[in-house]
Amino acid sequence: MKKTKITKLQCIVFLSALVVMFIILDIILSAAHPVGSSELFPKDNFEITVAIHETTDFEKLFYGSSPLVSAFRQYDSTSGYAELGMVYAKITYLLTMLERGFITVSDDIVLGLSTALFMDELDTDPRYIWHRRPLEPYLYFHRDRLNTFLTNAMDNILDGNFTINRHTSLVKWLYFGNLSDEELDEMLQAHSERFWDLDITSFSENFAALGKLAEFCRNNDIRLRAVWMPTNPNVTDPELYVSVYHEVNRILTANGIEINDMTNAFPPEYFYDYGHLNYELGAVEFTKEIDKWLKK
Repeated sequence: MKKTKITKLQCIVFLSALVVMFIILDIILSAAHPVGSSELFPKDNFEITVAIHETTDFEKLFYGSSPLVSAFRQYDSTSGYAELGMVYAKITYLLTMLERGFITVSDDIVLGLSTALFMDELDTDPRYIWHRRPLEPYLYFHRDRLNTFLTNAMDNILDGNFTINRHTSLVKWLYFGNLSDEELDEMLQAHSERFWDLDITSFSENFAALGKLAEFCRNNDIRLRAVWMPTNPNVTDPELYVSVYHEVNRILTANGIEINDMTNAFPPEYFYDYGHLNYELGAVEFTKEIDKWLKK
């Protein structure tokens, strides 16, 4: 029986077809984003926001880092603003989301300002979709969550448990009660060793992004406003944080952006720690106060 000889052209065609199929599959997965939308995987803060609102298109958006999450009780607010608070949020992230179309905003954006929002090298959540590099395959980018899911599923099967763990919670990290004076001192000591000796240049990327964000909003007819989130009055801000505060205000003022300074708006008992209001008391009062301003 005569063997069929595979030509070089046939090999090229076959491999090209595989590449095309892989690219098409990757495009489909990227559009559907099954890892971020499925209950089989824990969601990051961005994915939680999208799941709650069932959209990436917003009329009014309140953006910030964890101090915003802890302070703004969206379900108690009548302002109409969607809360997009994220652990390790940065101004650069919001600009990227808008420019690359991960979200759209039609009317208003309010920034919940905190020093951490401008730290260029602050740790981040690697699951945020904008960290995916160009040409990086979807399944490879989400390999950690996929590996955890498969490992847990295999362990359950080996234990005779054929149920699948589901992640249904859409609640972000909240803070309850108050740290003791000793616990707060320990936290501040850790923060001082890690952050307080940084140079102001460690914030330059996010300072620049703030100016670009203001320009983006002007060009797209979006009203941009900013509020400084409350901080614990029992804590004296280091010189670095004061410098960041003044530089941010300078950029905002130069762009004609309204600033609502609530840094000293609440007493210590409303705080869990330095910059996070406790949810049962501080967040209630913050939401009442900020709603009056948001609805202007």
